[in-house]
Amino acid sequence: MGPLGTWQGVLNTGLSSFRVALVLERDPDGSILALFNNIDDGLYNQTFQTFYVKGRYFHGELPTGEKLDLALSGYGFGNQLSGTYTQARGSFQKAGNISELVLSKGGDYLVPRFGKDSRPETGYAYREPSSGSDGWEVGPVSGDAVVLNRLGSGIRRILDGSFPHIHSLLVVKGGRLVVEEYFYGYGPRDLHPVQSITKSISSLLVGIALERKGLGVDQPLYQFFPEYRSRRGWDSRKDKITLETILTMRSGFRCDDWRDSQSCSWDMVNSPDWNDFTLSMPLASPPGHHFAYCGACLTPLSSILSRESGMSLPAFAGKFLLGPLGITDFAWMEGPRGVTPLSFGLSLRPRDLAKLGQLILEKGIWKGNRVVPEDWLDRSTSVQVARNLEKGEADYGYLWWIRTVPLGGKNIRVIDGWGVGGNHLFIVPDLGLVCVITAGNYKDGKLGANSLKLFQDCVLGL
Repeated sequence: MGPLGTWQGVLNTGLSSFRVALVLERDPDGSILALFNNIDDGLYNQTFQTFYVKGRYFHGELPTGEKLDLALSGYGFGNQLSGTYTQARGSFQKAGNISELVLSKGGDYLVPRFGKDSRPETGYAYREPSSGSDGWEVGPVSGDAVVLNRLGSGIRRILDGSFPHIHSLLVVKGGRLVVEEYFYGYGPRDLHPVQSITKSISSLLVGIALERKGLGVDQPLYQFFPEYRSRRGWDSRKDKITLETILTMRSGFRCDDWRDSQSCSWDMVNSPDWNDFTLSMPLASPPGHHFAYCGACLTPLSSILSRESGMSLPAFAGKFLLGPLGITDFAWMEGPRGVTPLSFGLSLRPRDLAKLGQLILEKGIWKGNRVVPEDWLDRSTSVQVARNLEKGEADYGYLWWIRTVPLGGKNIRVIDGWGVGGNHLFIVPDLGLVCVITAGNYKDGKLGANSLKLFQDCVLGL
């Protein structure tokens, strides 16, 4: 049979890691079909442009230029497919663009969940989360059969593929973890990229840093980078870019990741100097006037935090935010010149992401200790940019979305850390509820919207 079958493993490209799966199977006509899946990048069933299987060896090339060269290896015959992955282009890779890759037999990355009989699971029965040593108190969902049926209907939609590529669903109510479900091979110990929820978590770090250094959001950005004022072609309007205009996505920079055909934030990722890329951008509008969602615009804040604290951003986060919550297992991507992005690149365990939501419910206090200033949380999760002014999907604070969601004839305020692909950290102060949903629907916005629908229809009433 050679290497035919489904194989999966973790690909580390240098600055990031991805769960990948390779499927090699025979068509009814006897020919071999080869498909590549990059689960954490939202790329499913990519057909190889060219490939061949020869005995125990596989070579394939994707249309984008990536190459896989793998051979059966391991302690027993057919134990592993091991070899190399060659990346065609992009910034998140090792020097030379070649990474080692080891895959083992298994298909749970591609199926919502397997049951005890090794068949795909479609039924669901509620089970209380398991307790652990991470500080969470666990307990059962309180509610009648209608509440449990609503929850069950949502999870069954994940299991039957109606809501595909949702990786976890966790709910905290009254300070207790009451729902914890994982799918597609994920488990409670696995880190998951939180995408642009990184921005919202970065807002907490900014609040901590500003208080520690006695700084304010009204301070001009270029006060920290005065050398740019002496450059040829300096636009004096940039003097009105403050930390607050950046935190509210109203910097005025010519960068709109949602509306531009080419995302300037990805242009930044592919540049050799992320700070210079952002600080050199021209203005599209006067600072403070218009909302434009721009991840690249946050990059200078990362350097300000590092410079003012004398620590790398991950070290600062570990000492002053994550560490006090008992969060020690996390990963944060690093860009050129040691710059850590504030807008993306953070990976956390869903249970730990839920802790950050509970921290906000508790107004910045965790286990009796103040972690984030209360006035900063009040300000950052209040409406700073109204959606009716900018025709947006939700109101915006300091890197937090604020939604108004109907429930039982009333409008409920929901604070939302929102990341591409259907990743969300929902916080509902009036209900004492936190919900974490991680997902991988990066290439289809309609599928990504299923996470919000799952929350509204099946979780909000718990």
